[in-house]
Amino acid sequence: MSELARKGLFSVVLIVVGVGLIVFGLSSRELEPLKMPEHLKGVIVESPAMELPEFSLIDYNGKAFTNADLNGRWTVAFFGYTNCPDFCPTSLGVMDKVSQKFDFPEDTLFLFATVDPARDTPEKLKEYLSFFSEEIVGLSGDKSQIDIIAEPLGVIYDYEGDVASDDYIVNHFGAVYLFDPKGRLRTHILAPHEVERLGEALMLSINYYD
Repeated sequence: MSELARKGLFSVVLIVVGVGLIVFGLSSRELEPLKMPEHLKGVIVESPAMELPEFSLIDYNGKAFTNADLNGRWTVAFFGYTNCPDFCPTSLGVMDKVSQKFDFPEDTLFLFATVDPARDTPEKLKEYLSFFSEEIVGLSGDKSQIDIIAEPLGVIYDYEGDVASDDYIVNHFGAVYLFDPKGRLRTHILAPHEVERLGEALMLSINYYD
């Protein structure tokens, strides 16, 4: 085979591979996923990004919130409950500071989804989140609706105490989740949540996959 023919064949192969990547929705970023620096332990990058099941929750204004509300923008989410004595308010305070300190895309959405829907009505979520930031949107719904999205994300939780009398606490997993503009889980950040650590992990993911 002549040198010209070899070059031609090589070009054809590159084109075929490129078309294949487009067809299957893969990019160089998917083939070479983001590697977090050593000092960001407990930051897990999903590769490939994880698709979410169809879900329907209620935001703190009483409006439906579905997969479609994640599309077209980056979303940062945390699961907890308003009666949490320490971990949740601390993490929400960190999220609030992160949202203000770091240069997120203008339409980035910050969410707080309850794992205690019996007590955390949309009205209570709105009142509770007013102590943090207008940037954070509260989500509720019945337990089965919450579990549709919580279970695949690994948000494990259980109730400890007398649930019937509302005298109970909720033990729950406390990661912060980052969803890409296609509504897919891209990164989750395990506790402890600190402003610099959380902000750096989120921005590295957004800048790499944007």
